[in-house]
Amino acid sequence: MFRMKTMLSATALALPMLVASVASAETRSFVISYLTDGNWSDGKGDCPNGLNMSAIDFYRRDLAKAGYKHDEIEAALKDFPGEGGLKQPWVPMVATRGNHKDNVYAHPETFPDPGMIEVSGKYSYGFNLDGKGAASPNSFEEPDTHEKGVNNQLYRVEGCVRSYRGLPPPGRPSLPENLWDVLRDVMPAWLITINAPGGFDKDGPVSITWDRALERITRDASGAVAQADMTYQIDPDPRSHNELKGEIKGNVVTGASPDWMMVLDPYMQPDIHFAKMHMRMTIAADGTARGTIGGYQPWSTIYYGFADQGHIKEYAASINLPALYYALKRNADYDPDPATGQNRQISSAYQIEAVRAFAVPSSNRTAQADSDSTKAR
Repeated sequence: MFRMKTMLSATALALPMLVASVASAETRSFVISYLTDGNWSDGKGDCPNGLNMSAIDFYRRDLAKAGYKHDEIEAALKDFPGEGGLKQPWVPMVATRGNHKDNVYAHPETFPDPGMIEVSGKYSYGFNLDGKGAASPNSFEEPDTHEKGVNNQLYRVEGCVRSYRGLPPPGRPSLPENLWDVLRDVMPAWLITINAPGGFDKDGPVSITWDRALERITRDASGAVAQADMTYQIDPDPRSHNELKGEIKGNVVTGASPDWMMVLDPYMQPDIHFAKMHMRMTIAADGTARGTIGGYQPWSTIYYGFADQGHIKEYAASINLPALYYALKRNADYDPDPATGQNRQISSAYQIEAVRAFAVPSSNRTAQADSDSTKAR
């Protein structure tokens, strides 16, 4: 009887501890409301050498270099950009301005490097990817955390293009914002799930997953951001499933992964595939979250995201695509080709904004798990 009482007493003491341990674990999910290029600006210090030319100006310059006479150029650009699409006389001229034969967007090296004004300021969103800190060449200082040695060469390339120039926080660069605003109505949503074994009120390790949903986002009543507290099924496609180890400190979640990929859309980029991926996300009291993701990604994929629409994105974004090609190639800072030494990846960063959501396994994934379990038995 004494032994039984002792066991019952010990069990009674252990049970609240077990319940408390289980109760402290917490999982929260978020759906991405915005993803835009991580281009910082204070309106003056980022581009002291000015901004890159608008499309009509660099077309005049490039067509003159291509051998067209002044009167030919002005006649072709008379109604720029005009109506009628490919029927506009300037379109075939700029599309073949390299050798008057090949498509310059598919073959940018047929045209000599037109040059590009690049960011020369001190600050940039991103992460110290190469681990060299302040000694990292061509690096920046993070404007919020003041971390030194931030690697974001994509921002160096894009940041002085009018449509990609950052705005003082919390502003978003205009064209990336517009591209995402279109994409999120047709593209499956992106989900982040954070599991905190000690709860979100306690500093400590967390596990983080990124997934693509089967559904698109639902906008809130304003139409500007995603509706909070909606349920999304997780796409079982492994191409967009990522597991990170991280930590929470205060209300800031950080994490990293050696290899991270999310399928996107060719309208912006076919995918974002990071080597040495890092993330930092601040969770506000109202459940919204803002942060940065970054890493090294193939610059050819970034270039494709612009060049696949040829002259349309070139003039709409006022971004000279042959100049962009050469600038990406010149500023690439990771993964040298063993044969040529040319770096194949470029450091980059993106700003994210998210709202609370519920992420649940898809019925397809559940059915497959049940099938696998049955086979195992």
